[in-house]
Amino acid sequence: MAEYERGRMDVSEQSRTFSSFMGLSVWFGGLTVLSVLFLSLTFAAHAGWMVSLIVTTIVGILLGMALKLKANWYATVIGFALICFVSAVIAGLVGSLL
Repeated sequence: MAEYERGRMDVSEQSRTFSSFMGLSVWFGGLTVLSVLFLSLTFAAHAGWMVSLIVTTIVGILLGMALKLKANWYATVIGFALICFVSAVIAGLVGSLL
């Protein structure tokens, strides 16, 4: 039987796995919060999609600052806002042509 010494095991792999899991949890939790906020403002509060998009983007940036997230969080939030804005503009143009 092997001798066991408490505190002697290399836990670097477990530590990296836990850090990755927590990072993904924060990311997906933040994206879920922003999605619910945007949809609530748009459909429940009747704030209009543009106002909802601006408020959600600002909240996303503040959330990133509060959670001390890296630059890729801000790029994702702003990227999603741009995609939403461009797709709404295209839908509006196509709708006006029909």
